[in-house]
Amino acid sequence: MEKEIITPKNVAKPAAPYGSAVKVKSTGSLIFVAGVLSCDIDGNVIYKGDILEQTRQTVKNLIATLEAAGTRPENVVKTTTYVVSSVMKDFFETKSFLEALTPFNRPADTLVGVASLAGSEQGQLIEIDAIAVAD
Repeated sequence: MEKEIITPKNVAKPAAPYGSAVKVKSTGSLIFVAGVLSCDIDGNVIYKGDILEQTRQTVKNLIATLEAAGTRPENVVKTTTYVVSSVMKDFFETKSFLEALTPFNRPADTLVGVASLAGSEQGQLIEIDAIAVAD
């Protein structure tokens, strides 16, 4: 797979480590990963109320899902990150956004502040979905 990060000269550069656009040349298949949470193997939300640790666990779970699907983190070309609005300030102050994107080599990303997520009643604060190219 060949991945080119596109940053137009006449548009503001992204504030976080993501690409404005990603151009992919590949003979591989696309993998669409549903929203991944910071849950343990039994589906229990862990690190309740801690956006940094939840982000780290969500990324670990996303990487495990990608590997199970036959690809690597650097083959991710698009992510959507959903963060409960009440912790959005903490998401930036703790640099959690860097934890969320760094393993994926600058995918195109959209960050969405939401009122709640599936699992919010158990303390879920972040969810990430992804599109990747198989090796």
